Amino acid sequence: MEEQNGAKISIIVPVYNTEEYLPACLESLLRQTYRNLELLTVDDGSTDGSAAILEAYAKRDPRIRVIRQKNGGVSSARNAGIDAATGAYIGFVDSDDTVGPTYCETLLRGFAEHPEIGVSICGRTILGHPNGRTTGGTEGAGTVLSARDAMLCAVSLGRSFEGYLWNKLFAAKLFRETENGRFRFRLDPEISVCEDLLLCAKIFAAGQRVYFDPTPLYRYHYRKTGALNTFGEGRLSEFRARDRVEEIAASFDETVLHTAQLSHAKSALNLLAAAKERHDPQFAAAMKQEVDRKIRVLLRAKDLPRKERVKLLIRRAFPVIGMRLYLATRRKES
Repeated sequence: MEEQNGAKISIIVPVYNTEEYLPACLESLLRQTYRNLELLTVDDGSTDGSAAILEAYAKRDPRIRVIRQKNGGVSSARNAGIDAATGAYIGFVDSDDTVGPTYCETLLRGFAEHPEIGVSICGRTILGHPNGRTTGGTEGAGTVLSARDAMLCAVSLGRSFEGYLWNKLFAAKLFRETENGRFRFRLDPEISVCEDLLLCAKIFAAGQRVYFDPTPLYRYHYRKTGALNTFGEGRLSEFRARDRVEEIAASFDETVLHTAQLSHAKSALNLLAAAKERHDPQFAAAMKQEVDRKIRVLLRAKDLPRKERVKLLIRRAFPVIGMRLYLATRRKES
């Protein structure tokens, strides 16, 4: 691809103890067909061999910059990358994932063909998921979406491109906007799960249109030790994020709001089932409270199909059985 007006893309890679996967991630970025890149690797206080790997790659290719900081979590690391970025566009790649060779080229083409957008999005493939889930959906594929429709996709659990940062390229000017003397769009360092959904929700609520190319160019590698597979206070921050996302969703319409609330309930149900299977009564009790809080609201939602309400009640009553049936259905579909 001809370098689009010489535009530089800044790719931010937060790194924390991923020495096993980091070389494959960096190699996939160095093999991009679009060459005008700035790879901002943020070592978030790693205690394994990640720092040495980053140094070796930085010596090999001048496009790689290494930023070091004390461990502050993925949101803090991404914010450090945003602050250091000099490109016209900013993207994010997790250090234990990989991307296809045309990842950057395809995302940038979205801006070239649709200058009215603020975000360009591609599809993703999930590798190694035990439940058979592979590639994301294609709703809105090949079209420019309004901010409202982008928000609906972002808050829909398991639908289309969702609210991740890593399959999206943003116009860097968004991250340079200020409001009351502060940057308008940054991640919340106090949130470690769904922090990216919250940021995307804020950006879409600002009226940003998006372009979605369903080509699965991002390769998400499922890890049992990843943030989405752990319990504890960090995981509970997901629901603080989802509450704030729902406040933003309410600014669109009731359909978007209820979709966000339904995803909130389903996520809590998934964790409730997992906590019961792992015999963690304390976390299970917290998830029961979270589920009940959302079910009370959703049962009053007139636009929520009766079938969905019944599913929620059944899964609440029999969380483990309900989860197993759900996973069996997903495996069959895959």
